[in-house]
Amino acid sequence: MKNHTETITSLNHTYTINMGGTRDGVNTRDPVGYSPYKQACEPNKCARLENIGSTDIVNPWIIVNNKRDWRSIDRILAEILTDDMTDAEKARAIWEFACNHRYHYTCATDEVKDTVKMLNSYGYTLCWDEAFTVSNLWQAAGLKIRRGYPHGHCTTEVYYDGAYHLLDSDEHLLYLLRDNQTVASEEDLSHDHDLVKRGHPYGINLEESREREEGMASAFFHTGPRSGGRPQLTTHKMALTLRPNEALIWEWEDRNKYHGHWDRPTRLANGRMQYAPEISQYKTWTTQAENLQLKKHSLSPTDPDQDAHLDLTIKSPYVIVGGKINLSLTSNTLVSVALSRHNDPWQTIWHSDTNINIKTAIDLDTHFPPDSPASYSYQVRIALKASPDSAVIKDIAIETDLQMAPLSLPALELGDNTIHYTAETGGDVQITHTFEESDSSTPPNPPSNPTYPPLGKNVSGTQFTFSWPEVKGATDYHIQVSDLPDLKYTLSPVFNKLISKTPSQKKAQWQIPHEGLLNSTQTYYWRVRPRNADGLWGNWSAIWSFTPLAPSAPLSLEIHPNWEDRTQTLKWKANPQGNTPVHYEVYGSNERGFTVSREPYEVIVGNKETKTFPANLIATTAQTSIQVAGSTIESGNHAYYRVIAVDKNGVRSGSSAMAEAPRPMIISPPPEQAIANQTYTYQIQAIQSIGDLRCESKGPRRYFSAFRDGDTLRYLLDEGPDFIELDEKTGLLTAHPKTQDISMHTVTLRVQNGQGGMDMQGFDMCVIPPQKNRDEQTIQAFGAQDKTASTPR
Repeated sequence: MKNHTETITSLNHTYTINMGGTRDGVNTRDPVGYSPYKQACEPNKCARLENIGSTDIVNPWIIVNNKRDWRSIDRILAEILTDDMTDAEKARAIWEFACNHRYHYTCATDEVKDTVKMLNSYGYTLCWDEAFTVSNLWQAAGLKIRRGYPHGHCTTEVYYDGAYHLLDSDEHLLYLLRDNQTVASEEDLSHDHDLVKRGHPYGINLEESREREEGMASAFFHTGPRSGGRPQLTTHKMALTLRPNEALIWEWEDRNKYHGHWDRPTRLANGRMQYAPEISQYKTWTTQAENLQLKKHSLSPTDPDQDAHLDLTIKSPYVIVGGKINLSLTSNTLVSVALSRHNDPWQTIWHSDTNINIKTAIDLDTHFPPDSPASYSYQVRIALKASPDSAVIKDIAIETDLQMAPLSLPALELGDNTIHYTAETGGDVQITHTFEESDSSTPPNPPSNPTYPPLGKNVSGTQFTFSWPEVKGATDYHIQVSDLPDLKYTLSPVFNKLISKTPSQKKAQWQIPHEGLLNSTQTYYWRVRPRNADGLWGNWSAIWSFTPLAPSAPLSLEIHPNWEDRTQTLKWKANPQGNTPVHYEVYGSNERGFTVSREPYEVIVGNKETKTFPANLIATTAQTSIQVAGSTIESGNHAYYRVIAVDKNGVRSGSSAMAEAPRPMIISPPPEQAIANQTYTYQIQAIQSIGDLRCESKGPRRYFSAFRDGDTLRYLLDEGPDFIELDEKTGLLTAHPKTQDISMHTVTLRVQNGQGGMDMQGFDMCVIPPQKNRDEQTIQAFGAQDKTASTPR
């Protein structure tokens, strides 16, 4: 164990501590994510800041390596932002900071909606907390926000570049539009779930999971008007006044003391404040002193026939979770100790039951239960009962336990650490850092060069496998990919991966999960770091670069209906970026937000139930338009379409944005004739959506998912002869014309989809005489094929 002690007499002082060894908290810690992070080593034990002078010191603090000065929301922003940042850069920087300094948990009170309290005392939030803590920062930085509307989740969107964008620091949600640059809004995600399904929710410490991605997509469905903001809930400041003989101790030990209504959090630290006031100076530190006098360095009643007491206050910038009071006194009468929190009435917590010299430790833990209101101060009263035999107070020492967020503590790291002490008023302080140095494990060396993509070279396609030489002793790797040369941020959470959380675990490689997540001809940057079995990270590799070459996703998809012919034509524009396409693949589905697939694929259809959907490639063409709906189309007639561009080498682009067909359009042609005395059927076919996966609540329970908001078709006969029947639900029209019905009959049909959409079809049915020598029979009109042939997919 090592100690470094610094005695300071000035308002500002800077000093350096070198920490040797090979392990510290940073290089043995998981990347911080949604789930509680793990950490293999913590060499820091405590940092003690003590007033050893004779005057109060206002707001003394230490900042290590210019990090974690989070005493106010302004100071937090000063660490995150620079003066030259755009609004977009501010929004992203704040989101990155928020993601990297908390995990998913809560105390179930508004404590963690205050950003300063959360970062310093807790280090965790649930979504309904985090939606406030991150918006507190955005608003303090001058950015406009609005509340989100997902199911069973709380989010806040931030405004920049003329639009709102979803940056969710609880579940680490950042989804890019098809340009792979613009951060999507919640409305974008509600319109097209595939933007979510090609992302990575819940952060780096959870596995790649199609089920999780589809489940997250089901939370977004509101496409209507949006309104509402969030109040700023950060008022707390880490204000501290240290009196003589008072100390604040930052400690990394978890003593299982916390504030909150839930079970104990996974990661916490317990520091403390210690106060041993000088008895002879009692008039300076008591808030009230009645009938007391100083006599031989002890306190005793001035008038032994009168009760006496003293009151003192303990104040902390951190939430108080327990403690103890040490008393040394001589008493021939009753002595009691009372406690008050939140200015509540005094509660007696101890009294003497002997008449001899007393040294006692009064436990405060039971008076600060986890589920009680949070306290940042309390009052202590020591009372002496009137008696001819006086009592004498010799010493008082109060220790107050505090809850501290581990990531907020003034941690030393390997190598030289620069520590800056600052205070608003002068006085003598002593700072002691206690730590240990560990070289029990050797960090693995990073790979010196990539295997694929080759350094600085072009690479074919946008979905490929990164690889690098295996590192001796490495059991895991961390890969990051960015469009920024300095890799300040990754491109999106998809490109920030622990290999152990991917299908490539235990291998020196990682495959991009989807086509089209990178832009053709744009240079990207990547790096890797290895981790050994002891949980020790090696250094990052050098930053490598590559440039993908591929066609880019087609643009401006539109569906042009021809109501006269009852057809629909899909049109698009070639993307000028990237390789020249030689043909296009057209995909269609009746699922809103569908994902393109050339093979049958599994889809979550509700509460973890999966079904196999058919492949949805319906056509290829060298043109930039194609008829996709009509009576002669065998594999079209869908509600939604996407297009992929393919170059001469067979390299594909990512899928385009989704085009939505006008619906319900009736695409089946009616018959022109019916024969008297014969039964005639006509199955009406109309374009129909099955909706998308959406969650609903059942009472207080959330996350009941199913395909919802699809089209419910209703078929109506607005005009027609008496011999016609139309099934309202199935759209099957049945005619039973008789000989007396031989003539021309007007028929008008209507179909409604329950979404405000409607189509009508009118035709004239000519009933002709029966043919000789022909039995009565049922005639199916064109378009009356088995309805399962056009089952939505």
